[in-house]
Amino acid sequence: MTNIALIVLSLTLGAESSTEGSTPTPPAAETSEAGAPTAPEQAPGPEKTPAPVPQPAPPQAAKPSENDIEVLSEVVDLQETQDPAAGWYGKGFPEPIRILALPTARVVRKGGFDFVIDHRSSSPIYNKDSKQPFADMWNNFLGFDSPIQVGLGLRYGVIDNLDVGLYRAGSSFATDTYEFDARYQALHQENMGIDLAARAGVTWFSQPNVEDAHGFFGQLLATRLIANRILVSAGALYHSNSTNDSKYNQSKKWSTAGALGVEARLAAPVAIDAELVSCVAGYCSKNPAFSAGVKYFTNRHTFALVCGNTQYITADGYLTDTDRQWSKLVIGFNITREY
Repeated sequence: MTNIALIVLSLTLGAESSTEGSTPTPPAAETSEAGAPTAPEQAPGPEKTPAPVPQPAPPQAAKPSENDIEVLSEVVDLQETQDPAAGWYGKGFPEPIRILALPTARVVRKGGFDFVIDHRSSSPIYNKDSKQPFADMWNNFLGFDSPIQVGLGLRYGVIDNLDVGLYRAGSSFATDTYEFDARYQALHQENMGIDLAARAGVTWFSQPNVEDAHGFFGQLLATRLIANRILVSAGALYHSNSTNDSKYNQSKKWSTAGALGVEARLAAPVAIDAELVSCVAGYCSKNPAFSAGVKYFTNRHTFALVCGNTQYITADGYLTDTDRQWSKLVIGFNITREY
């Protein structure tokens, strides 16, 4: 009996050891109700990272041939084709609101100021009627040592296209002229091909032992810039009670005149200026008033050395012409400062 039990035990242990060493058989595929086999369930395993997809290399720019390089080197620089005179009347220089004494149709910019100093001598540079004309030139320093007419003016840009001015001219003969005016620019050359403005105001002339003279004046002004080099300004002028040296020997009080001024820019900082005012009706003297000079520009200043046949630089005087002979021209200067 004992021997039979030992035999059964040894057979059982042998069967278990053979089962552990054998490879497990996968379970049979289950069959669905339709009869199609169903895939056996897979045991979860570690996730695999997909391999990176290689990106195509960017195309390389083709190297230009030597012939192409030669063509590129011949491209014209557009900046060099700009007219160097285009900036001569631009923002880099003061606004040309006057030629010498003659106003233009351009106004001071909004919020800006323009300060003016005028000077005119009374003795001629060269007096042919003198016994010693060259000695007089030296003694009077070309007329600068003689009695002079000095003008001080200030203009202010109130709004776009409108400025106002205050001007006072005094002389060594104790005569004073005050001028108050407003100028409105109606047209601009950029849009209409011409600058057009109207100017109006009052003057007050004072002289010892003579009744003061008051009057109103009006001016219509037109200005055009030609080829960025030549500034031309013309005007029709009127004053109700004009005044000059011989005014109180005349019966007429009012005067009407035409005016023309030209400024030719020789270079960015230098110009030649000339203006002519000719009385056509009312009280008029013998000769039209003429002035010419050389003007120098900086970014905010102008300085002009002037030679002409009249001392009068206010609205009541320069439209009346002058009795001074053309052979007895006087010298003077203008200085302006833009703020």
